[in-house]
Amino acid sequence: MARSPLVLRDPARFHDPAGLTWERYVALQARERERYLAERAAIPPEALAYQTVSRRYLERAVDQFANNYYSELSATHYIATAAARAPFDELKKCCLFQLADEQRHLEMDREVFERAGIPERDWLPAWEAPGTTCRFFRHVLELDDPIEILVKANFVAEGAAGPATFAVLADGAEARGDVFSAVNHRARVRDETRHISFARALVKALIDEDPANLDVIQRWQDESLQLFREVARGGERRAWWEGFLGSYYKIARPLGLHPTRL
Repeated sequence: MARSPLVLRDPARFHDPAGLTWERYVALQARERERYLAERAAIPPEALAYQTVSRRYLERAVDQFANNYYSELSATHYIATAAARAPFDELKKCCLFQLADEQRHLEMDREVFERAGIPERDWLPAWEAPGTTCRFFRHVLELDDPIEILVKANFVAEGAAGPATFAVLADGAEARGDVFSAVNHRARVRDETRHISFARALVKALIDEDPANLDVIQRWQDESLQLFREVARGGERRAWWEGFLGSYYKIARPLGLHPTRL
C-alpha cells in the first residue's frame, strides 16, 4: 500500500463523537430497527407495491434508485477497505460500525427496486448513465488509503448529501406517492449523520495537528466535487446542486477549507 500523504501522528487527538462501543451500537441499532419497522408497517400496501405512483415517476426515479443502491453497495466495499487498513483502533471501530450501517441501507435500497418492479438487468445501466454518482464512487473504490477514503466519501460526499439533501429527497418522493422511499431516506439520514461526524472529527484532528494537512484535504475536496459535477446535469438540477454544496460548505468552511472552483 502506498504511504498516505496524511498521517495522524497522535491518534489520541481523534475521538468518536458518538462515543459508541459495540454494546451501545447494538442497542442503538435495535432502537432504530424498531422505529424503522413501525414506520414501514404504517405504509399502505398499495404504496409498498408502488401502485400510488405514476408510470412517469417510476421512469424518472430509476436513476435515483440506482444512485441510492450503488452508492451503498460501493460503501460496503470502500468502508471495508478503510476498516482493514485503518491506522489506529478508534478509527477502525467507527469504520466497522459504518460497514454494518451500509449493509442495512443496501438491503433497504434493493427492496425499493424489487417492489417497484424494476428488472435487475436495468439497475447497473441506469447508474452507469451520464448524470449519476457512478464516476465518483468508482474513483473511491480505486483508493486504498483509508484517510483519503474517509475524507472523500464521508466528509465530502456524505457531508454534502447530508440531512438537508436527504430531507429534500424524502419530501419529494412522498409528494409523488413514493412513501417507501421517503421512509428509507429518513431512516438513512440518522446513520449518515454519525458517518459525517466522525469524518469531520478526523479532518479536524489532522488539521489541528499539522495545518499543512489542510492543503491535501483541499485537493481531495476539489477532486471529489469535480467528479460530482455531472450529477447536476448542466443546471437541470440546480436547486439540488446548490443544496448539495451548501450542506458541505457548512461543515468545511469552519475548518479552513475554501469553495472549489467548478
